Amino acid sequence: MLIRSELGVDGVLLATIDMPERTMNVFSFALMDALEALIDDVNTTPDVQSVVITSGKSSFLAGADLVMVRGFTEPGPGDTPEAMFERCGRLGRLFLRVEASAKPWVAAVNGTALGGGLELAMACRARLVADDPRTLIGLPEVRWGLLPGAGGTQRLPRFVGFEEGMSMLLTGRAISPKRAAELKIFDRAVAPPELLAEARLLARSLQGQAPDKTSKFAHGAQSEVPVHSQEEARRVARAHGVPDADFDRYPAYGAIIDSVLLGARKPLAEATDIEMRQFLRLMFDPVAGNMVRTLFLNRQRADRELAAPRELRIERIVLGPLSATRRAWQEAVATSKLVHANDPALPADTASITDTQGRTHRVALRTLDAAEAAQSFDEAAAVLSPAGPYGRVLEIVAAGDETAQALAAVAARLGALPCRSRGNRSTLLHLVAAGDARNGGPALDAQSLAAMQLFAEGDATDPELLDVAACTAGIAPAFSGGPFTHLWQQRGRLAARLSGPAADAWPAAEQKLARAYP
Repeated sequence: MLIRSELGVDGVLLATIDMPERTMNVFSFALMDALEALIDDVNTTPDVQSVVITSGKSSFLAGADLVMVRGFTEPGPGDTPEAMFERCGRLGRLFLRVEASAKPWVAAVNGTALGGGLELAMACRARLVADDPRTLIGLPEVRWGLLPGAGGTQRLPRFVGFEEGMSMLLTGRAISPKRAAELKIFDRAVAPPELLAEARLLARSLQGQAPDKTSKFAHGAQSEVPVHSQEEARRVARAHGVPDADFDRYPAYGAIIDSVLLGARKPLAEATDIEMRQFLRLMFDPVAGNMVRTLFLNRQRADRELAAPRELRIERIVLGPLSATRRAWQEAVATSKLVHANDPALPADTASITDTQGRTHRVALRTLDAAEAAQSFDEAAAVLSPAGPYGRVLEIVAAGDETAQALAAVAARLGALPCRSRGNRSTLLHLVAAGDARNGGPALDAQSLAAMQLFAEGDATDPELLDVAACTAGIAPAFSGGPFTHLWQQRGRLAARLSGPAADAWPAAEQKLARAYP
């Protein structure tokens, strides 16, 4: 059972979302089925007078199941726009039913509510949130080339106003429960132990009252939303820090702005349909599929498979004298809360790392943004990338298993994704040397051919993980999905440019890429 329900004598139905065998609730097809059944039961059961919806987990609901969304980004031959509209728009239609229900729904948000979780809360008649600083509230879909497609682009600006709404939608940033209450997304933030009692009290007080569309949204008139035009959409993007180049390369920016501007001042049912048309615009564009696959699904796999053993911890890290190009290491360690010290007796640009198993590891420190003369190392090395929108990477080169595990534990403390090269060569520095591909174009072609060279020479046997590392480190642009994704999608012209060992290895790579990127 995905949603447990318990009816009190006061007519309040407590509905608890609790997906088994998952650490967090996410909207899947099955959960949508359960929500639809719950709505039907609420509307047809006379004893139910109001609903409190909450979560049985420490978070509320973390958005949509992106495995399901990935399927949306890979439409099949029978997936016409109208068929996709019906399938993808189902959640938004369910939320419209929640909002229009004569029996008031109250959201008791007991933890993080992102994406579809926040969209569900915003559809409810009233909303309370637990005042916990660890809780995140937001609509992060733009980070994966998507837009919130279940009413998020319509309700959020009506709650918080046009400028604040556009800022949250175009950055994907999350806010605290207290700030969300200040912005009137939630009626108030309450102490966590009091959340359910307060929500039940609020639900009882609303029983018998019809929905009041005029009072729900503080900015419901939307008088500040400009009239839509292509020029206006680009102006809004610039005003919120989106450069013209990114606006052109990442279609989610334009789709989000178009949704808000075209849906403004329209009934929510009509506005939600407009939003879904913009969502489908992204589904038929490869950028969203690239970003969902590489920066979410494969990133989850990388986090899981590349992590240090759970029992391994770092006791102390000692840094030798650092040259100017390695200062990022000092800053990263200083903010990591690792026990650390400086020792001028150590060789320059090295570290001595002691783990909880009593082992000490000597490691050369390098940085990805420095102009490294060498890509290969005779000793264990750690190459740290700059922090970017998707985090940072710590590449482990020429290290034995024990040292690699210790560096993976260091990466966890630095908030970095660990990745390990197969040999003595840094795969990331090799890709950097191929050219600055962040803006796409010929440099991205060159980087993809360099990735194929790495595959041929046995240094990159897992294309999906290299794509994750390259995009997370900011070497490859997020819209591309990474050098191997680009190679596969452009194989018709790029395969002809392969030569030598790379050409010989192409049949094996082709089979692997066909499985990874169908």
